[in-house]
Amino acid sequence: MENGTFFAAFLVWIAFFILAIPLVLRIRHPDQRPFAAYLIFVSLFTLIAGILFALFSWLAVVMDLSEALNRLFPAIVFLLLVFAPAFLVAIWQARKPRLRRPPPG
Repeated sequence: MENGTFFAAFLVWIAFFILAIPLVLRIRHPDQRPFAAYLIFVSLFTLIAGILFALFSWLAVVMDLSEALNRLFPAIVFLLLVFAPAFLVAIWQARKPRLRRPPPG
């Protein structure tokens, strides 16, 4: 990957998470602290998107479909398959109330 491409992807990633702040503040459970809900959202989105990206990239190479990703429609479908589930799981977890555990002892 070229350095310019990596830098552009990094800027998009940062911009997305800055734009996610108002979303997480709006959707979080009232019992959840704002910063905790945001960290849950960011962590899960990054983890799941990374895993799905690696898995689908590997499948595309194994199935000899990597050249198809040079076209617009297959690339859009690929990105939707990566980012939509990650976004939905991250929102689902940010909406959950925080766990209330009894004190140890």
